[in-house]
Amino acid sequence: MKKLMTTAVFTVALTFSSVSIPLVQQANAATAPQQAGVEQKADNIISTAKNLIGKATYERYVYNPPHQFGCSGFIYYAFKQNGIDLATRDTNVQAQLGEYVPKDQLQKGDIVFFDSNPNDNDPVTHNGIYIGDNKIIHMADEENDILISDLDGKEYYQKNYKTARRVLPSFMFDQATSSTGEKVVDIAEGLIGKASYGTPYNEETLTFNGAGLTYYSFKQVGIDLKSKTASEQSKLGEPVKRQDLQKGDLVFLSNNSSNGKIVHAGVYAGNDQIVHAAGSQSGIKKSVILNGYYDEHYVTARRVIDVKAANSEDNTESTETEAPSVEAQPDGQAPSAPQEKPEPETDVQPAAPEEKPENTEAKPAPVQNKGAEVSSLAENVMDKAQYGYSYDERTMSFNSAGLAYYVFKQNGIDLQDKTAAGQATKGQNVSKSQLKEGDLVFFSNSSSNGEIVNTAIYVGNNEVIMSAGKSVGVVKRDLNRSWYQENYVTARRIIQ
Repeated sequence: MKKLMTTAVFTVALTFSSVSIPLVQQANAATAPQQAGVEQKADNIISTAKNLIGKATYERYVYNPPHQFGCSGFIYYAFKQNGIDLATRDTNVQAQLGEYVPKDQLQKGDIVFFDSNPNDNDPVTHNGIYIGDNKIIHMADEENDILISDLDGKEYYQKNYKTARRVLPSFMFDQATSSTGEKVVDIAEGLIGKASYGTPYNEETLTFNGAGLTYYSFKQVGIDLKSKTASEQSKLGEPVKRQDLQKGDLVFLSNNSSNGKIVHAGVYAGNDQIVHAAGSQSGIKKSVILNGYYDEHYVTARRVIDVKAANSEDNTESTETEAPSVEAQPDGQAPSAPQEKPEPETDVQPAAPEEKPENTEAKPAPVQNKGAEVSSLAENVMDKAQYGYSYDERTMSFNSAGLAYYVFKQNGIDLQDKTAAGQATKGQNVSKSQLKEGDLVFFSNSSSNGEIVNTAIYVGNNEVIMSAGKSVGVVKRDLNRSWYQENYVTARRIIQ
């Protein structure tokens, strides 16, 4: 096995073409009173990590604290031991936590990411904790285990540096619980390690499924959700946009066998996390809803606390679905089949997959070709839609990302974002040579410095439909045209 610092691939990734990692928002600085606490917390995390040198060993896909970790499991453990629950040991998901921080503004406790293979589907392949003086501590590989490395040292660190994220102070536990939403979260979090997943609902033994957990947590603050099924709870209060989620909001999910129907509920805990009864093996836990399984099965959210504050504009998600007689457990994702061990570690999965959900419904009939339907609708709206700076369904005025959002919406698919950069984080990466009808194709332009600013819908025959500008409107164009070749960035498959 090759050492991490002699990794053969040194391609520099200048743009996040297939990456669901926000770049534009920089980390907010902590206030003066916060900063001392942040620095102390970072020092404690770094101390925990250093104390594992010579004791813990590298083992990809294994989380056996405090003895064996992959790179992101090592980070998860160091933070968790100091009261920070990142809620994920997935390298790619960790790369979306907190806020982006530029390399020249790194602070102790920031998480630094690398990508040794920018041509695969993994946005990042390795990470470490910044400890100051341009150095990181990280679980490197089988030969070296835990290392302290200089970011300007070996060529690997210089060439494969990708991004950094700041999770302190935003992930530091609240010192006081004041609002009703925070109290609900505090109650739900207090059940982690105490309550168990199961049916029927039992307060004496603290046994709950997803909707049972939300029912119980709200009951403790005097709010009656009136039902212990996720489908019925999803009709309460008012809808809230995903980007406007607040602590105490209810988040609803489908699963692999529910054909998009709501079968699971959790309590939003802030920092893109939910507390939920995840399954018989996982029990009550926190999960990150940014990408992967939870992102793919996110359906809607509702605010039942201070509903006047909920912003329901543009929220068209349907919650009128029948719940199974027993709430289905959310599917877990099994670890990927091990490949030859690249250096460094790729996407970390839990040591054991969560169990499959109970099959509470008849197997759904095969779905029609959604990609062809999206493509067909895009063709049909070409003569009806026009370019517009703001999204307006009434006048059919859209920019490029707005057009994609509208077309997918008409086919029952919520892209959850009306910006090209945001849409480029959805679904899965697909190579240009493998494009299928309904795929989304993303472009930069001459003034965007390589950043994604345009979305188009692939309609087959090497052609895309895009709302291209005020002068040309909505057009169909061949990808071989010079502008489309020069500004092509990436493509994503939303429809599987």
